[in-house]
Amino acid sequence: MKRQDVYKLIDGERAYQDSLSSTRTDGRNHVVGEYIVMLQHYMQKAIDAWTMNPGDTEALKVIRKMAGICVKCMENFDTEPR
Repeated sequence: MKRQDVYKLIDGERAYQDSLSSTRTDGRNHVVGEYIVMLQHYMQKAIDAWTMNPGDTEALKVIRKMAGICVKCMENFDTEPR
């Protein structure tokens, strides 16, 4: 898969995350540490998905979600360029 296609997937994930109602989120911006905790939580979900399902598809769905969480964090906080 090309990088531009990966970015489209992440952009779609971010659009989905932004569409979630307040019953799914608390509607506030989180601090960086909270994003890190969320990523740790979803890392375990990715491990479980990879372990409990044939192939990589289910784990990659969780990785897409994690990429969206990373992007959201960087949207909310200044991130230095490399």
